[in-house]
Amino acid sequence: MAVTYPSIQRIDRSDVEGIISAIVKDGCCIVKNFTDAETVAQVNAETRPFLDADLPWKGDLFPPETRRCANLARRSKTVREKWIVDPLIRACNAKFVDKTTSNFYGETKHTYTSEAVCSIAVTFEIGPGGKAQRLHRDDKNYHVHHPDQTQTGYQVGTDIEMAFLVPGVKTTIDNGATLAIPGSHLWGSDRIPKTEEALYAEMEIGDCWVMLGGTYHAGGANVTQHEKRSVHGMFFIRGYLRQEENIYLATPPEEVLTWSELAQKAMGYTLSSPNIGFVEFFPPLQYLRGERNTMGDFDESQENK
Repeated sequence: MAVTYPSIQRIDRSDVEGIISAIVKDGCCIVKNFTDAETVAQVNAETRPFLDADLPWKGDLFPPETRRCANLARRSKTVREKWIVDPLIRACNAKFVDKTTSNFYGETKHTYTSEAVCSIAVTFEIGPGGKAQRLHRDDKNYHVHHPDQTQTGYQVGTDIEMAFLVPGVKTTIDNGATLAIPGSHLWGSDRIPKTEEALYAEMEIGDCWVMLGGTYHAGGANVTQHEKRSVHGMFFIRGYLRQEENIYLATPPEEVLTWSELAQKAMGYTLSSPNIGFVEFFPPLQYLRGERNTMGDFDESQENK
């Protein structure tokens, strides 16, 4: 019997159903034509000063050759207003991350949907000599227990996180392309990932790497002499969970009020239905605008009709 090996699927952004099917099957894929070279160049320019000013990491999370641009949504208007709110990202999050539940409020049954929010947006740049990360699942931060789904097939709703990585340069095996194990989103929490099971997600400018939080992956080693490998990352979680980066302390309110409504929502400045995220019982944006004269239910569906 012939042995088949997994591969990383590459699908054009116009094929939304194909992208979703690939994620169900493999837990990841590369989206072709997610963006264009001009937009990538703009993001590279917006992040460059912060990458150059960043300091080496002391610890195991990142190799010392890595530089970061944190609070990317604030520092790159292009990322915030083009990529984070991209309809394709919203469609993927709606399928895999949003959470809808129904329960009784009195004797009336209500349905609430907590939409995904951006947990962290950050640029990573791995310099020459940077070692590979260890294989890991991003949702480790949220203490997710993964059931073994290798026999049953993937059950949508198992994951609570998704990642979207847009390369700032062409990524190759030599300069540190992401390593990933297609199909590992199906593994139970007790299964150990092996490096020999992983594939390289080499990407062209304009591509986007998409994966579930339960997919094993790692940043690759940069074995070049002079190349820097940059990737702009956007990570989304369910709206009722605590975001990884506390952008609320790092971003002045007056700046947030200049953002588009879609960006404000994606970055967690609205409520997770029905009642998560208020400030002194006011919706966050109402609070930031100083509109504190009226109070009422956050989710209109709760009101007695």
